Amino acid sequence: MMRVRHTERRFLYTADGRHSGCVLEDGFLKRRASAQRHQLRYPPAWAFEENILREAERQGVTLVQVVDTDTGQTYTAPLSRFWTHGVRVERGYGVQVALPLNQWHREDPVQARLF
Repeated sequence: MMRVRHTERRFLYTADGRHSGCVLEDGFLKRRASAQRHQLRYPPAWAFEENILREAERQGVTLVQVVDTDTGQTYTAPLSRFWTHGVRVERGYGVQVALPLNQWHREDPVQARLF
């Protein structure tokens, strides 16, 4: 099994072959997204295609990171939390697993500048 190395970047694609906006890099599944456009409202959550999460897991990724392009906030969560606390949803974009916002560690860049 091939594992993601720290200097390697790999782009992931959706089940229908489109670029997902997700990359495997530095042991993370990373995505930059606008909360206004891409964050689920009900339940309030960030969601990923199930096959993207499974591929990241196969590649040895253990952490998921989302950077909200609207606010600059960074959300980080263990990939395993998607399987234990995630909610399966299908709203016209294939099967996705949504992890509620209360399951993420949130870093606010404004707060970081204060210290």
